[in-house]
Amino acid sequence: MFEDDDFELPDDLAAMADAAGAALAGMGEEFAAGAEGDANTLKEFIGKAAQSADEEDFQQNMARAFGIAHDLKGQGATFGYNLVTEIAGQLCTLTRPQNNPKRESLPQMQACAQALYDVLAGRIEGDGGTIGARLRLDLGIS
Repeated sequence: MFEDDDFELPDDLAAMADAAGAALAGMGEEFAAGAEGDANTLKEFIGKAAQSADEEDFQQNMARAFGIAHDLKGQGATFGYNLVTEIAGQLCTLTRPQNNPKRESLPQMQACAQALYDVLAGRIEGDGGTIGARLRLDLGIS
């Protein structure tokens, strides 16, 4: 609709956008603190799934894990935690009920859940730099 060279955001709207961006960035710590608890709960659901005696219980725990991973995937980048979004995206793929999660994938699920927790506990923002690159490699995230 607008050509980049021909359109300039009015100063008042640009200031509002800058203020909104700064407010979201300031909420990063609050996000990380709450999400760290969510990541711990996610680890618990995957642990329960690993101990499930039957397929129904396994799938129920996978569905619960998926719900948390999906929320973290959607929220991470919004609050400056792009690595959280990437790792949670990988975990979403592994736990998504429509993908029929498999017990054989539990080691990778557990590694992703632990990585999410570690990134949040360590307050590793953005793409995580060299730590993030190593985690993506270790977790098979391209």
